[in-house]
Amino acid sequence: MKAKIAKMGYKNIRVFQKTMSGCYEIYGFTADNKKAEVYFNPVTGAVVEKNVDGE
Repeated sequence: MKAKIAKMGYKNIRVFQKTMSGCYEIYGFTADNKKAEVYFNPVTGAVVEKNVDGE
């Protein structure tokens, strides 16, 4: 999952954890250096929710 997230362009990930609901949660930066908090589906790897500075 970490490799898949990196391929999506997220970098400098400070937190990588599994939430109580089972999703993966990261705190890091997008490819264009914006702070990001992103939740991923644990089965498909699809983005469930994201909060990116300036979006």
